[in-house]
Amino acid sequence: MREINKSYLKYTLVFITISILAFSLTACGKSDKDKTKVEPLVTVAEVKSETIPVFLDYVGSLQSIESVDINARVEGFLIERAFTDGADVKQGDLLFVIDPRPFEAAVVAAEAQLAEDLAALAFAREQVRRYKPLAEKDYITQDAYDDYVTQAKEAQALVEADKANLVQAELDLSYCTMYAPFDGRIGRRLVDVGNLVGAGEATQLATLVKLDPIYVYFNVAERDIPEVIRQQNKEPLTFSIILPDESKHPQEGVIDFIDNQVDITTGTITLRGTIGNESKTILPGQYVKVQLLLKEQPNTIVVPSQAVGEQQGHTYVYVVGDGNKVEFRNVTAGSTYKGLRVISKGVKAGEKVIVNGLQKVKPGITVRTETQEQAKEKAKEKASSTPAPTGKKK
Repeated sequence: MREINKSYLKYTLVFITISILAFSLTACGKSDKDKTKVEPLVTVAEVKSETIPVFLDYVGSLQSIESVDINARVEGFLIERAFTDGADVKQGDLLFVIDPRPFEAAVVAAEAQLAEDLAALAFAREQVRRYKPLAEKDYITQDAYDDYVTQAKEAQALVEADKANLVQAELDLSYCTMYAPFDGRIGRRLVDVGNLVGAGEATQLATLVKLDPIYVYFNVAERDIPEVIRQQNKEPLTFSIILPDESKHPQEGVIDFIDNQVDITTGTITLRGTIGNESKTILPGQYVKVQLLLKEQPNTIVVPSQAVGEQQGHTYVYVVGDGNKVEFRNVTAGSTYKGLRVISKGVKAGEKVIVNGLQKVKPGITVRTETQEQAKEKAKEKASSTPAPTGKKK
Protein backbone atom coordinates (compact mmCIF):
# COMPACT_ATOMS: atom_id res chain seq x y z
CA MET A 1 0.00 0.00 0.00
CA ARG A 2 2.90 2.34 0.84
CA GLU A 3 4.51 1.58 -2.48
CA ILE A 4 1.30 2.53 -4.32
CA ASN A 5 1.06 5.86 -2.47
CA LYS A 6 4.70 6.66 -3.17
CA SER A 7 4.19 5.93 -6.86
CA TYR A 8 1.05 8.11 -6.99
CA LEU A 9 2.82 10.98 -5.27
CA LYS A 10 5.74 10.68 -7.70
CA TYR A 11 3.50 10.91 -10.78
CA THR A 12 1.58 13.83 -9.28
CA LEU A 13 4.78 15.84 -8.75
CA VAL A 14 5.91 15.11 -12.30
CA PHE A 15 2.54 16.32 -13.71
CA ILE A 16 2.66 19.56 -11.70
CA THR A 17 6.23 20.24 -12.83
CA ILE A 18 5.35 19.71 -16.50
CA SER A 19 2.31 22.01 -16.18
CA ILE A 20 4.38 24.79 -14.65
CA LEU A 21 6.97 24.51 -17.41
CA ALA A 22 4.30 24.60 -20.13
CA PHE A 23 2.65 27.66 -18.60
CA SER A 24 6.02 29.43 -18.35
CA LEU A 25 6.84 28.67 -21.96
CA THR A 26 3.41 29.95 -23.09
CA ALA A 27 3.77 33.17 -21.09
CA CYS A 28 7.24 33.75 -22.50
CA GLY A 29 5.96 33.19 -26.02
CA LYS A 30 3.19 35.75 -25.53
CA SER A 31 5.60 38.26 -24.05
CA ASP A 32 8.00 37.86 -26.96
CA LYS A 33 5.13 38.15 -29.45
CA ASP A 34 3.84 41.35 -27.80
CA LYS A 35 7.32 42.83 -27.96
CA THR A 36 7.55 42.21 -31.70
CA LYS A 37 4.03 43.50 -32.56
CA VAL A 38 4.21 46.31 -35.23
CA GLU A 39 2.27 49.55 -34.67
CA PRO A 40 -0.10 50.36 -37.58
CA LEU A 41 0.98 52.98 -40.13
CA VAL A 42 -1.54 55.77 -40.84
CA THR A 43 -1.55 58.86 -43.03
CA VAL A 44 -2.19 62.13 -41.22
CA ALA A 45 -2.94 65.70 -42.24
CA GLU A 46 -2.61 68.89 -40.27
CA VAL A 47 -5.70 70.80 -39.22
CA LYS A 48 -5.48 74.21 -40.90
CA SER A 49 -7.00 77.66 -40.53
CA GLU A 50 -7.85 79.17 -43.91
CA THR A 51 -10.02 81.76 -45.60
CA ILE A 52 -13.01 79.87 -47.00
CA PRO A 53 -15.84 81.22 -49.18
CA VAL A 54 -19.30 81.10 -47.61
CA PHE A 55 -21.97 79.81 -49.99
CA LEU A 56 -25.74 79.84 -49.74
CA ASP A 57 -27.47 77.04 -51.67
CA TYR A 58 -30.80 77.48 -53.47
CA VAL A 59 -32.81 75.96 -56.30
CA GLY A 60 -33.18 78.17 -59.36
CA SER A 61 -34.72 78.12 -62.81
CA LEU A 62 -33.27 79.28 -66.11
CA GLN A 63 -34.97 81.80 -68.34
CA SER A 64 -34.00 83.30 -71.67
CA ILE A 65 -32.91 86.94 -71.64
CA GLU A 66 -34.71 87.46 -74.96
CA SER A 67 -37.50 85.39 -76.47
CA VAL A 68 -39.61 86.26 -79.50
CA ASP A 69 -42.41 84.63 -81.47
CA ILE A 70 -41.90 84.85 -85.23
CA ASN A 71 -45.34 85.85 -86.58
CA ALA A 72 -46.73 86.41 -90.06
CA ARG A 73 -47.90 90.04 -90.09
CA VAL A 74 -49.38 90.02 -93.60
CA GLU A 75 -51.65 87.59 -95.38
CA GLY A 76 -50.13 85.38 -98.02
CA PHE A 77 -48.78 81.98 -98.91
CA LEU A 78 -45.59 80.81 -97.18
CA ILE A 79 -43.08 80.04 -99.92
CA GLU A 80 -39.77 79.54 -98.06
CA ARG A 81 -38.34 78.34 -94.75
CA ALA A 82 -34.62 79.11 -94.55
CA PHE A 83 -33.54 77.27 -91.38
CA THR A 84 -33.36 73.81 -89.85
CA ASP A 85 -35.55 73.12 -86.83
CA GLY A 86 -33.58 73.68 -83.61
CA ALA A 87 -30.66 75.42 -85.36
CA ASP A 88 -28.57 78.28 -83.97
CA VAL A 89 -29.08 81.43 -86.05
CA LYS A 90 -27.35 84.80 -86.22
CA GLN A 91 -28.94 88.21 -86.08
CA GLY A 92 -30.15 89.09 -89.59
CA ASP A 93 -30.40 85.50 -90.86
CA LEU A 94 -33.39 84.88 -93.14
CA LEU A 95 -36.08 82.71 -91.53
CA PHE A 96 -39.32 82.78 -93.59
CA VAL A 97 -40.59 84.27 -96.87
CA ILE A 98 -44.23 84.98 -97.74
CA ASP A 99 -45.08 85.34 -101.45
CA PRO A 100 -44.14 89.01 -102.08
CA ARG A 101 -45.71 89.50 -105.53
CA PRO A 102 -49.05 91.00 -104.41
CA PHE A 103 -47.19 93.41 -102.13
CA GLU A 104 -44.69 94.35 -104.82
CA ALA A 105 -47.65 95.22 -107.06
CA ALA A 106 -49.14 97.31 -104.26
CA VAL A 107 -45.88 99.26 -103.97
CA VAL A 108 -45.85 99.94 -107.72
CA ALA A 109 -49.47 101.10 -107.60
CA ALA A 110 -48.74 103.40 -104.66
CA GLU A 111 -45.73 104.87 -106.45
CA ALA A 112 -47.86 105.49 -109.58
CA GLN A 113 -50.61 107.19 -107.60
CA LEU A 114 -48.05 109.39 -105.89
CA ALA A 115 -46.54 110.37 -109.24
CA GLU A 116 -49.98 111.25 -110.62
CA ASP A 117 -50.89 113.41 -107.64
CA LEU A 118 -47.47 115.10 -107.65
CA ALA A 119 -48.18 116.17 -111.23
CA ALA A 120 -51.61 117.48 -110.23
CA LEU A 121 -50.02 119.38 -107.34
CA ALA A 122 -47.50 120.96 -109.66
CA PHE A 123 -50.26 122.08 -112.02
CA ALA A 124 -52.35 123.47 -109.16
CA ARG A 125 -49.40 125.45 -107.80
CA GLU A 126 -48.70 126.79 -111.29
CA GLN A 127 -52.32 127.96 -111.52
CA VAL A 128 -52.01 129.79 -108.24
CA ARG A 129 -48.77 131.41 -109.33
CA ARG A 130 -50.30 132.46 -112.67
CA TYR A 131 -53.57 133.90 -111.35
CA LYS A 132 -52.25 135.63 -108.25
CA PRO A 133 -51.14 138.86 -110.13
CA LEU A 134 -54.46 138.90 -112.05
CA ALA A 135 -56.40 138.71 -108.81
CA GLU A 136 -54.34 141.55 -107.35
CA LYS A 137 -55.28 143.75 -110.38
CA ASP A 138 -58.92 142.62 -110.22
CA TYR A 139 -58.73 140.97 -113.63
CA ILE A 140 -60.37 137.92 -112.02
CA THR A 141 -62.60 137.71 -109.01
CA GLN A 142 -61.21 136.84 -105.59
CA ASP A 143 -63.47 133.77 -105.46
CA ALA A 144 -61.95 132.42 -108.65
CA TYR A 145 -58.46 132.89 -107.26
CA ASP A 146 -59.44 131.25 -103.96
CA ASP A 147 -60.64 128.20 -105.91
CA TYR A 148 -57.15 127.80 -107.42
CA VAL A 149 -55.57 128.06 -103.95
CA THR A 150 -57.98 125.47 -102.59
CA GLN A 151 -57.24 123.10 -105.44
CA ALA A 152 -53.52 123.40 -104.74
CA LYS A 153 -54.04 122.60 -101.06
CA GLU A 154 -56.20 119.59 -101.94
CA ALA A 155 -53.55 118.36 -104.32
CA GLN A 156 -50.94 118.74 -101.54
CA ALA A 157 -53.11 116.69 -99.17
CA LEU A 158 -53.50 113.95 -101.78
CA VAL A 159 -49.71 113.78 -102.18
CA GLU A 160 -49.25 113.40 -98.42
CA ALA A 161 -51.83 110.59 -98.39
CA ASP A 162 -50.09 108.93 -101.33
CA LYS A 163 -46.77 109.09 -99.48
CA ALA A 164 -48.36 107.40 -96.45
CA ASN A 165 -49.90 104.69 -98.65
CA LEU A 166 -46.51 104.09 -100.27
CA VAL A 167 -44.86 103.74 -96.85
CA GLN A 168 -47.53 101.24 -95.78
CA ALA A 169 -47.16 99.27 -99.01
CA GLU A 170 -43.39 99.11 -98.51
CA LEU A 171 -43.90 98.00 -94.91
CA ASP A 172 -46.26 95.24 -95.99
CA LEU A 173 -43.71 94.13 -98.57
CA SER A 174 -40.95 94.10 -95.93
CA TYR A 175 -43.12 91.88 -93.71
CA CYS A 176 -42.94 89.20 -96.39
CA THR A 177 -39.34 88.41 -95.38
CA MET A 178 -38.68 87.59 -91.73
CA TYR A 179 -35.19 87.77 -90.23
CA ALA A 180 -33.69 86.76 -86.87
CA PRO A 181 -33.78 89.84 -84.59
CA PHE A 182 -30.87 88.53 -82.47
CA ASP A 183 -28.46 85.62 -82.12
CA GLY A 184 -30.23 82.59 -80.66
CA ARG A 185 -31.70 79.16 -81.19
CA ILE A 186 -34.89 78.73 -83.14
CA GLY A 187 -37.44 76.05 -82.31
CA ARG A 188 -39.40 73.82 -84.62
CA ARG A 189 -41.46 75.29 -87.43
CA LEU A 190 -45.16 75.60 -86.62
CA VAL A 191 -46.37 76.07 -90.21
CA ASP A 192 -45.14 74.31 -93.35
CA VAL A 193 -44.33 75.95 -96.67
CA GLY A 194 -47.39 76.29 -98.93
CA ASN A 195 -49.88 77.24 -96.23
CA LEU A 196 -51.82 80.49 -96.15
CA VAL A 197 -50.73 82.56 -93.16
CA GLY A 198 -51.80 85.83 -91.58
CA ALA A 199 -55.40 85.46 -92.70
CA GLY A 200 -57.33 87.78 -90.38
CA GLU A 201 -54.77 87.54 -87.55
CA ALA A 202 -51.07 87.04 -86.96
CA THR A 203 -49.93 83.45 -87.46
CA GLN A 204 -47.09 82.17 -85.23
CA LEU A 205 -44.46 80.44 -87.34
CA ALA A 206 -41.69 79.66 -84.81
CA THR A 207 -40.05 80.84 -81.56
CA LEU A 208 -36.52 82.20 -81.19
CA VAL A 209 -34.71 82.34 -77.82
CA LYS A 210 -31.39 83.84 -76.81
CA LEU A 211 -29.17 81.32 -74.97
CA ASP A 212 -25.97 83.23 -74.26
CA PRO A 213 -26.07 84.74 -71.71
CA ILE A 214 -29.05 83.41 -69.79
CA TYR A 215 -31.02 84.44 -66.67
CA VAL A 216 -31.16 82.44 -63.43
CA TYR A 217 -34.07 83.16 -61.07
CA PHE A 218 -34.14 81.89 -57.48
CA ASN A 219 -35.74 82.76 -54.15
CA VAL A 220 -33.72 83.67 -51.06
CA ALA A 221 -35.00 82.72 -47.62
CA GLU A 222 -36.14 85.58 -45.40
CA ARG A 223 -33.43 84.92 -42.79
CA ASP A 224 -30.72 85.40 -45.44
CA ILE A 225 -32.13 88.59 -46.98
CA PRO A 226 -30.40 91.20 -44.74
CA GLU A 227 -26.92 89.74 -45.26
CA VAL A 228 -27.49 89.20 -49.00
CA ILE A 229 -28.57 92.83 -49.47
CA ARG A 230 -25.64 94.12 -47.38
CA GLN A 231 -23.13 92.18 -49.46
CA GLN A 232 -24.82 93.13 -52.76
CA ASN A 233 -24.64 96.82 -51.83
CA LYS A 234 -20.87 96.46 -51.34
CA GLU A 235 -20.24 94.63 -54.60
CA PRO A 236 -22.43 92.58 -56.98
CA LEU A 237 -22.60 89.00 -55.69
CA THR A 238 -21.39 86.13 -57.85
CA PHE A 239 -22.74 82.60 -58.10
CA SER A 240 -22.22 79.26 -59.79
CA ILE A 241 -24.76 76.64 -60.82
CA ILE A 242 -24.83 72.86 -60.49
CA LEU A 243 -26.62 71.03 -63.30
CA PRO A 244 -29.08 68.13 -62.83
CA ASP A 245 -26.29 65.61 -63.52
CA GLU A 246 -24.32 67.15 -60.57
CA SER A 247 -21.72 68.68 -62.90
CA LYS A 248 -20.71 72.30 -62.39
CA HIS A 249 -21.34 74.83 -65.13
CA PRO A 250 -17.94 76.20 -66.24
CA GLN A 251 -18.91 79.88 -66.13
CA GLU A 252 -19.88 82.00 -63.14
CA GLY A 253 -22.72 84.50 -62.99
CA VAL A 254 -23.40 87.89 -61.42
CA ILE A 255 -26.51 89.01 -59.52
CA ASP A 256 -28.13 91.92 -61.40
CA PHE A 257 -31.57 92.16 -59.79
CA ILE A 258 -33.15 91.89 -56.32
CA ASP A 259 -36.91 92.25 -56.11
CA ASN A 260 -38.34 95.19 -54.18
CA GLN A 261 -40.59 93.20 -51.86
CA VAL A 262 -40.82 89.91 -49.98
CA ASP A 263 -43.44 87.38 -51.01
CA ILE A 264 -45.67 87.23 -47.93
CA THR A 265 -46.92 83.74 -48.81
CA THR A 266 -43.46 82.14 -48.93
CA GLY A 267 -41.29 84.55 -46.94
CA THR A 268 -38.75 84.75 -49.76
CA ILE A 269 -37.43 87.39 -52.12
CA THR A 270 -36.62 86.83 -55.80
CA LEU A 271 -33.08 87.31 -57.10
CA ARG A 272 -31.94 87.20 -60.69
CA GLY A 273 -28.49 86.63 -62.06
CA THR A 274 -26.94 86.58 -65.51
CA ILE A 275 -24.58 83.75 -66.43
CA GLY A 276 -22.64 83.00 -69.61
CA ASN A 277 -23.62 80.00 -71.71
CA GLU A 278 -21.03 79.83 -74.50
CA SER A 279 -21.40 76.06 -74.82
CA LYS A 280 -25.22 76.40 -74.91
CA THR A 281 -25.53 73.36 -72.63
CA ILE A 282 -28.14 74.95 -70.36
CA LEU A 283 -31.59 75.84 -71.63
CA PRO A 284 -34.54 77.97 -70.53
CA GLY A 285 -36.91 76.10 -68.23
CA GLN A 286 -34.23 73.94 -66.57
CA TYR A 287 -33.94 73.72 -62.79
CA VAL A 288 -30.44 74.06 -61.33
CA LYS A 289 -28.74 74.30 -57.94
CA VAL A 290 -27.48 77.81 -57.26
CA GLN A 291 -24.41 78.36 -55.06
CA LEU A 292 -24.45 82.02 -54.09
CA LEU A 293 -21.03 83.28 -52.90
CA LEU A 294 -21.92 85.45 -49.91
CA LYS A 295 -18.47 86.37 -48.57
CA GLU A 296 -14.96 85.15 -47.77
CA GLN A 297 -14.68 83.94 -44.17
CA PRO A 298 -11.16 84.10 -42.64
CA ASN A 299 -9.70 81.88 -39.88
CA THR A 300 -11.90 78.90 -40.71
CA ILE A 301 -10.84 75.49 -39.35
CA VAL A 302 -10.70 72.87 -42.12
CA VAL A 303 -9.63 69.24 -42.47
CA PRO A 304 -9.53 66.91 -45.50
CA SER A 305 -13.00 65.56 -46.19
CA GLN A 306 -11.84 61.92 -45.95
CA ALA A 307 -10.80 62.50 -42.32
CA VAL A 308 -14.41 63.04 -41.23
CA GLY A 309 -16.53 59.99 -40.39
CA GLU A 310 -20.21 59.72 -39.54
CA GLN A 311 -21.80 57.56 -36.85
CA GLN A 312 -25.44 57.62 -35.78
CA GLY A 313 -25.94 61.11 -37.16
CA HIS A 314 -22.78 62.52 -35.56
CA THR A 315 -19.46 63.40 -37.19
CA TYR A 316 -16.05 62.55 -35.77
CA VAL A 317 -12.32 62.44 -36.51
CA TYR A 318 -9.36 60.47 -35.13
CA VAL A 319 -6.67 62.79 -33.75
CA VAL A 320 -3.05 61.66 -33.31
CA GLY A 321 -1.84 63.32 -30.12
CA ASP A 322 1.21 63.18 -27.84
CA GLY A 323 3.20 59.99 -28.11
CA ASN A 324 1.36 59.17 -31.36
CA LYS A 325 -1.65 57.97 -29.38
CA VAL A 326 -5.00 57.91 -31.18
CA GLU A 327 -7.89 59.93 -29.77
CA PHE A 328 -11.53 59.75 -30.87
CA ARG A 329 -12.96 63.26 -31.20
CA ASN A 330 -16.56 64.33 -31.90
CA VAL A 331 -16.68 67.38 -34.20
CA THR A 332 -19.25 69.76 -35.65
CA ALA A 333 -18.75 69.60 -39.42
CA GLY A 334 -20.07 72.11 -41.94
CA SER A 335 -19.87 72.60 -45.69
CA THR A 336 -17.33 71.11 -48.09
CA TYR A 337 -15.05 73.22 -50.29
CA LYS A 338 -12.45 71.84 -52.72
CA GLY A 339 -11.92 68.62 -50.78
CA LEU A 340 -11.88 70.33 -47.39
CA ARG A 341 -14.53 70.05 -44.66
CA VAL A 342 -15.26 73.05 -42.46
CA ILE A 343 -15.10 72.21 -38.73
CA SER A 344 -16.72 74.68 -36.35
CA LYS A 345 -16.06 72.73 -33.14
CA GLY A 346 -13.91 69.81 -31.98
CA VAL A 347 -10.38 70.40 -33.28
CA LYS A 348 -7.95 73.29 -33.52
CA ALA A 349 -5.32 74.38 -36.01
CA GLY A 350 -2.06 72.48 -35.82
CA GLU A 351 -3.50 69.16 -34.63
CA LYS A 352 -3.10 66.06 -36.78
CA VAL A 353 -6.03 63.96 -37.98
CA ILE A 354 -5.95 60.55 -39.63
CA VAL A 355 -7.00 60.60 -43.30
CA ASN A 356 -5.97 57.08 -44.36
CA GLY A 357 -5.86 53.87 -42.32
CA LEU A 358 -8.94 54.61 -40.23
CA GLN A 359 -9.89 50.93 -40.29
CA LYS A 360 -6.63 50.04 -38.51
CA VAL A 361 -7.07 52.24 -35.44
CA LYS A 362 -9.07 52.52 -32.27
CA PRO A 363 -8.88 55.04 -29.42
CA GLY A 364 -5.85 54.70 -27.16
CA ILE A 365 -3.50 52.76 -29.43
CA THR A 366 -0.13 54.02 -30.63
CA VAL A 367 0.50 54.42 -34.34
CA ARG A 368 3.23 55.30 -36.78
CA THR A 369 2.45 58.30 -38.98
CA GLU A 370 3.29 59.62 -42.42
CA THR A 371 2.14 62.74 -44.23
CA GLN A 372 0.03 62.71 -47.38
CA GLU A 373 3.07 63.84 -49.38
CA GLN A 374 5.14 60.95 -48.03
CA ALA A 375 2.36 58.49 -48.88
CA LYS A 376 2.25 59.82 -52.45
CA GLU A 377 6.02 59.49 -52.85
CA LYS A 378 5.91 55.88 -51.63
CA ALA A 379 3.15 55.09 -54.09
CA LYS A 380 5.21 56.60 -56.94
CA GLU A 381 8.31 54.63 -55.95
CA LYS A 382 6.31 51.41 -55.74
CA ALA A 383 4.77 52.02 -59.15
CA SER A 384 8.13 52.76 -60.75
CA SER A 385 9.81 49.70 -59.19
CA THR A 386 7.09 47.28 -60.30
CA PRO A 387 8.22 45.55 -63.52
CA ALA A 388 5.95 45.97 -66.51
CA PRO A 389 4.21 42.75 -67.68
CA THR A 390 6.05 41.07 -70.56
CA GLY A 391 3.12 39.22 -71.97
CA LYS A 392 0.34 36.78 -71.25
CA LYS A 393 1.00 33.26 -70.14
CA LYS A 394 -0.12 30.59 -72.56
